[in-house]
Amino acid sequence: AGMTPGIWLAPAALVAHSALATDHPDWLLRDVRGQPLKCGFTAPGLWMQALDMTNPDVLKHIHKVIHTIVHDWGFGYLKCDFLHCAAMPGASFYDPTVPRPAALERLLATIREAAGDATFVLACGAPIGPCIGHVDAMRASADTAEHWRPKGPDVWGTRWFFARDETNLPGARNMVRSTMARLFMQGALWINDPDCLILRPDFSLHEAQALATVATLSAGSLIFSDSVEEVDSKRIAILKAMLPPLPHVAQYVNLLAPGIPDTVAIELQPTAGAETVGSWHVVGVFNWTDGSEVVDRSIELPFVAPGAFVTPAEAEVAEWHVFEFWSGTYKRHSSAAGRCPLPGIQPRGCQLLAVRPVRPGRPQLVGSDIHVSCGLEVARWEEFPSAVEITFGVCRAVEAPRLCLSLPGSSRAGRAPPRLRGEGSEALPAAEQVYEDVWQVTFPRVDASSTSLFRVEW
Repeated sequence: AGMTPGIWLAPAALVAHSALATDHPDWLLRDVRGQPLKCGFTAPGLWMQALDMTNPDVLKHIHKVIHTIVHDWGFGYLKCDFLHCAAMPGASFYDPTVPRPAALERLLATIREAAGDATFVLACGAPIGPCIGHVDAMRASADTAEHWRPKGPDVWGTRWFFARDETNLPGARNMVRSTMARLFMQGALWINDPDCLILRPDFSLHEAQALATVATLSAGSLIFSDSVEEVDSKRIAILKAMLPPLPHVAQYVNLLAPGIPDTVAIELQPTAGAETVGSWHVVGVFNWTDGSEVVDRSIELPFVAPGAFVTPAEAEVAEWHVFEFWSGTYKRHSSAAGRCPLPGIQPRGCQLLAVRPVRPGRPQLVGSDIHVSCGLEVARWEEFPSAVEITFGVCRAVEAPRLCLSLPGSSRAGRAPPRLRGEGSEALPAAEQVYEDVWQVTFPRVDASSTSLFRVEW
């Protein structure tokens, strides 16, 4: 039904006393004392060992297994995990002339040769360099988790050790830190994988929105594995709003922020057919804290990024539309007022802003509750005197989509609220005014294949 079957495997690893370890002890990667090298624990508390990728018989075995999985069993998606086992420090290789990175590179080259170019290969738990040129996607971080800081066994006197880790152990903090630091790899080396999106109630709603914002701006793999039955409609709406993923990764990351980058931004262009919407920025502003403090932040408009975004025309803009996606709220900001204030960002929360210059005298798309881009869901936008025609291009059904529209002159005394024309619009509530000449307009149900034309008049 248009889907590709995938499988998880650990081609470099095995557990002690497994059949493969017992039958082929000469295949094991060993330390300088000749003992099988320990590569860490895996669930349920088993020691992992590694295969020696400098042994030709090991590579022949892996080639046969991968070829069988792909070409006989029909799997077209391989998630290859624990790849670090092939390049463990302290190893004494079968071929001592091979350095550790080259040993891992031999494994990846063997996987690609056996799987073929049409197979999607995701590398996980792997040093980055040897994977370049061999994989389609790469885990960009440690495992995420339903807790912010890493946790270990609940043993007195050890909790601090796990909580202090900032790179390797499972935890949302470690996922966010590494994902943001490696955004530049997305689309240049491979598809970044920020691990699965967690929406279940282990996180507060604002924390779930912040983690979804990280995944959104990374524009890489979007993997969701929560049980749908355990996720309420508000949280499922987060996932729906992220589909389809953004067309490219964010261009600006504030890597100079202490700790974890607190500002990430992307410049977007409208779809063909909606060119007059003009370009805009989507900006994520975060409060990454281990504590419980609510913070006030601000951004400079036009959005200032070194060597990017700001054009001479933008530098002359007097006012800005600022629409916050997760709350659906709008405000107007004057350039003369200085930085744009963003008060009350919750701990481990964020604001996701669509920022556009005010264009006097012209109708504008300002925001949306349909898609995180606040613009790419519009397939057609055509302006007329006191009217605009809109067609949606959405990959899913949306029951009552809402757009935030700036309609010049629509708030003049004596004028009726804007009217929506189009199939099914008669039964909808009137447009809701949120600012002078700015309205929230509700549209009829839109299906994935809908090409219905709507006209907003004022």
